Amino acid sequence: MTEVTMWYLCGLGSNIRPEQNLPRALDLLVQKTGCLRISPVVATRPQGIDSDRGFLNALVVLQSPLAPTELKAWFNGVEESLGRDRSDPASSLKDRTIDIDILETRANGLPDGRSVQEPYFQALLADRVDPADCRTLRLGELALGQATATIYWDHRTGHEIVVDQRHGLLDDALETAFPGQ
Repeated sequence: MTEVTMWYLCGLGSNIRPEQNLPRALDLLVQKTGCLRISPVVATRPQGIDSDRGFLNALVVLQSPLAPTELKAWFNGVEESLGRDRSDPASSLKDRTIDIDILETRANGLPDGRSVQEPYFQALLADRVDPADCRTLRLGELALGQATATIYWDHRTGHEIVVDQRHGLLDDALETAFPGQ
């Protein structure tokens, strides 16, 4: 039986210590998937929740053999491990350490982002982001957030490696940088 690998376009957001929690979530995602592409990181105002805390948001493209429901369950576990209380019925209306949502899936090829509704995510997809809205994050020794970047996990060393900060989020396929992984 052939294993089907799905492509996912995911939205990440945090408004509780986002400079720490977004990198922590990215670290867990790249360790799980081996490779991902992240958009610039943008500062946004809260939408749909009553809060004065601003968000940092980004899009991520990744591949996984997990079905969407399985990947979302894993994302929920990541959110809980970073302090989000998903058992609270009002958790979607409150500040959050991390929120990871699957926005689109595709079995063949990259998602195109057409179903994405949030204006800040649409701007990221169209590469129409005001540089003044971009924020830099530290992922270990790596600086991310000003441009789209491809991040690989080197299983041999246990470190993230940013290989490319030039391509657009949905420009081309992601390939593993380390043969045999």
